[in-house]
Amino acid sequence: MRRFAFLCGLLTLAACSTGPGSGTGAPLASLSFAGGAVVVAGPEGYCIDPATTNRQANVAVLASCLILSGGEAGPWVPPALVTVTVGPRGSQSDLPEAAALAKAAGVPLLAGGRKDGLVIAHLGRGGDSILPEGDSRYWRGAFVEGGRMIGLALYAPKGDALTGREGAAMLARVRASISKASAARGRSTQAARDGNAGA
Repeated sequence: MRRFAFLCGLLTLAACSTGPGSGTGAPLASLSFAGGAVVVAGPEGYCIDPATTNRQANVAVLASCLILSGGEAGPWVPPALVTVTVGPRGSQSDLPEAAALAKAAGVPLLAGGRKDGLVIAHLGRGGDSILPEGDSRYWRGAFVEGGRMIGLALYAPKGDALTGREGAAMLARVRASISKASAARGRSTQAARDGNAGA
């Protein structure tokens, strides 16, 4: 049941429209969810878009810092849109396989697999319905962080390398950034607790 609910959550694409809890303003380097158990942060050059991120739905949207800031901040990086969905509590055994991600989306599975706790699925249809002038191919991923199931979706312009094999590497970088930021938050919280205990 938990895995089914997670798959349904991945398909809501709540990040594609603003809603309650969405913010505005400058791009964000990171944003915490689930009481700080998960901290979403992008790879170098990618920031959180506060205008389309939906805190209430536990969805963050990553895009080029340079584009989001109107050219004022960040290096040039390949344009892409990555949605991060912080799902329910779960473990590695709850993660769906690549075929299940494709079946839930109702689209062909081009390639997929699981490596180092990250499930990836290269899907053959639907990306262009999310990203204007985007490629129909897109990527989805899933992993566990902070005891929560995390869903990823990557969309890129038509013909871009990120819609091909480079997309898998991009999902791995996003996962690594989230894991690093979440671990840093955890160490900071523990240090604060230790300091208060010793006061």
